[in-house]
Amino acid sequence: MPLLIFLGLVISLSGLVAHEERTPGAQSSGVNLNKPAHFQVWRKITLGTYKGVDAYRRALDLAGIKIGDAADEILGRPGFPYGTMKTDLELVLISAADLGVETESSLADVYKRARRAGLQLCPAEVGPQLRLDYRDQRLGEALTIAMEPIATYNGEPTILALANFAPSGLLLIGSDGRPEFILPSTFRFVFALPTNELLEAMTEPQVVPTSPEQTN
Repeated sequence: MPLLIFLGLVISLSGLVAHEERTPGAQSSGVNLNKPAHFQVWRKITLGTYKGVDAYRRALDLAGIKIGDAADEILGRPGFPYGTMKTDLELVLISAADLGVETESSLADVYKRARRAGLQLCPAEVGPQLRLDYRDQRLGEALTIAMEPIATYNGEPTILALANFAPSGLLLIGSDGRPEFILPSTFRFVFALPTNELLEAMTEPQVVPTSPEQTN
């Protein structure tokens, strides 16, 4: 089955498993003005371990991880920044329902709700780095990286998703990054907890061209 059709499976299968793995909230006993206290840290990763797109592609290939066409394309786009130094980042795993979405909502609305709750979008590099780190992903699970979309050569806003589907195994694929994209409440996202080093891990601001002419 071509990798390009896995996106539909991502949406349907993520809905099936979301009720089994809702991320529990964690109330903090202390006060930290820099981090929302009601979200539990799911994983910690370090950005800047691999220097640029070629290093990530080699690492993914050596790990036997397949990259979808759209994902591979945006990894090499000028608007996809890579860290210039190693930076630790704490990640949160939540569903749209955890953010108050009852049935379905737009991607833009989910991002807005997350920001209001004190979460941040992930640097784009979280996608390939987390894919390399998260080797024990459960079969049938799909997670979407909450990030600013990167335009493909055809100008299609694309974000990244991590999936584990038979028979292909671990995957890094592209997902619809349009603000108006409608998703179910069971859709699961990886967001970042605030950190002062987040912007320092980027080489340049992300740019999302709106037309093929702007991608040249």
